[in-house]
Amino acid sequence: MIDTTDSAFTDPSNSQLKKKRPWLRWVLLGCGGLIALLVVFVVVILFVVKQATAAPEEVVQTFLAEIAAGNLEAAHDCFSAPLKEVQPFEQFAAGVNANRHLFDVAETSFTERSVDLQGAKLAGTLTLASGTEVACSFNLVRENETWKLISYNVGAGGD
Repeated sequence: MIDTTDSAFTDPSNSQLKKKRPWLRWVLLGCGGLIALLVVFVVVILFVVKQATAAPEEVVQTFLAEIAAGNLEAAHDCFSAPLKEVQPFEQFAAGVNANRHLFDVAETSFTERSVDLQGAKLAGTLTLASGTEVACSFNLVRENETWKLISYNVGAGGD
């Protein structure tokens, strides 16, 4: 039998390479782990924000759906008491009827969402049935344990 452990048949450079870079494996695993944790963190934050703004978004969707169905009284019921004072039903109905095309909404996309103790804000774009996108914003407050609109803006910059 021939002993090749210390002969010219072994490749010392390959074994030396494995012994010199054990830190590289740990660096790659550490960086990969940090990136994975960051991705999980971002997903969790987005999920929490989405859940926290689900009820206010439902009020906004109801508001828009009622207007589209022509049920302006139900849409006006989404208003908070202060907004009803500022925009009584007759004024609201006249504004909607003058700008009916702005409330023929095919899709909503809220890119800004926030909720805190004072209220909630949803802002983004409405895609109208015509395909036009318009800016929008909706501010809501808690009134008797339900979310109500305190202000809204559709089609004029969204603020």
